[in-house]
Amino acid sequence: QIFCDIWVPNAFTPNGDGVNDMFRALGNIGRLQNYSFQIFNRWGQRVFSTTDPTKGWDGRQDGGEAPGGVYVYSLEYSVNGKPVIGKGNFTLLR
Repeated sequence: QIFCDIWVPNAFTPNGDGVNDMFRALGNIGRLQNYSFQIFNRWGQRVFSTTDPTKGWDGRQDGGEAPGGVYVYSLEYSVNGKPVIGKGNFTLLR
């Protein structure tokens, strides 16, 4: 949990079964302002970026499936004018 009722999962499985197919911040995202969410692979290459809190990463990179493993995210937003910065890692399971 990063701030109040906003959290980021520690794993996801983009296998098309309709469960955990998208990696994104969860919770009461409607109250977030100045949102920025980025995901990086183990070599520091950005594989996903968005400023829309309803969008997430589908586990694809360069037109194909990204390999399973550990990735790093950076999440920045503000709530009621107070900036929040969060970062962490998660596992993409294939």
